[in-house]
Amino acid sequence: MPGTTTHDSLRSPPPAELVLRLWPRPSSCGQARHAVRTFCFAHSLQELADDAELLTSELVTNAIEHAGTLITVVAVCEHGELIVNVRDDGAAAAPIVGLAMPDAESGRGLHLVEGIAGRWGTAFHGEGKSVWFRLP
Repeated sequence: MPGTTTHDSLRSPPPAELVLRLWPRPSSCGQARHAVRTFCFAHSLQELADDAELLTSELVTNAIEHAGTLITVVAVCEHGELIVNVRDDGAAAAPIVGLAMPDAESGRGLHLVEGIAGRWGTAFHGEGKSVWFRLP
């Protein structure tokens, strides 16, 4: 454009992004954990890797158990923050932070997300939903 000057040094770099499509099977949890952990280390977010891995695992497990559809995991690194979004195409029921019985083997995942994430939430789309968290 005539008369317009841009300086690459003034632009912020684009956010780094990881996108995974996973089948609703238990092995997908391990794939998502590994990919998010590797993503954190690749983008100098080592201090967030353990929490990101745990919370990703919890959200992917919920998507497998409650939606049973293909799952999309998107991780974005921008300005030292990590945002992970887990999307399914199952019923658009809101996840509930429930009370697990002391001897129950499940039911604590969203408590972990709520306690560890800086922010988290749910967005609805078509027939499904996305559950996301932000660290720190």
